[in-house]
Amino acid sequence: MATTTSKTKATPSPEQIAAQQARRKAARVIGYTSWRNEWRANNPEGTPEERKAAWETARTGATQNARKLLRSLEKKGLRIVAAEPAEA
Repeated sequence: MATTTSKTKATPSPEQIAAQQARRKAARVIGYTSWRNEWRANNPEGTPEERKAAWETARTGATQNARKLLRSLEKKGLRIVAAEPAEA
């Protein structure tokens, strides 16, 4: 009779969770901004409704490309960090 072992994942710390969320947000912003610039160049007469519909279909690919970009920058020693909010 074979025995199985289960590996439990360690729960990430609050700092790790915050870093993951910040990285995801950066990927979404980079992906959307680069996609939007290209879309506007290809569709100068496009309406906001058309842009939103086109983004829904392109979102996954654009975000994946942005994650690849972030990973490449991190391998080269560069990291994007969220700025602290300015004090009033």
